Amino acid sequence: MMTDYQSPLSSRYAVDILALVYENEKIMATDMLRIAKNYKTVIKTADQLVDMGLMTMHLEAGRRLMKIYELTPKGKAIGKRMSECREIYYGNLDFEEGTASEKSEKKSKKRSKS
Repeated sequence: MMTDYQSPLSSRYAVDILALVYENEKIMATDMLRIAKNYKTVIKTADQLVDMGLMTMHLEAGRRLMKIYELTPKGKAIGKRMSECREIYYGNLDFEEGTASEKSEKKSKKRSKS
């Protein structure tokens, strides 16, 4: 049972989910695996954020049916702030490609080889 001070926003992954969707405008449910490897836990948090009115979810047909998440206007306002907080805490960390400084080092190495 959640008490008044507990909400999906206090969930372990809520900040990262909101920031990820804000930074990408919309994401597929499988994109959330960048946040955590436990798909069930991340989707549960995402669905709670939908219930709170911070995100919407719709199904999109392709080669297979996909869950697509987008932020509501209220979710965008919160997502923007969460993204800023995450950037302050982690720096310009890209979870797939390393830190911003690592990226610039790679670019400068490529340029020096040319």
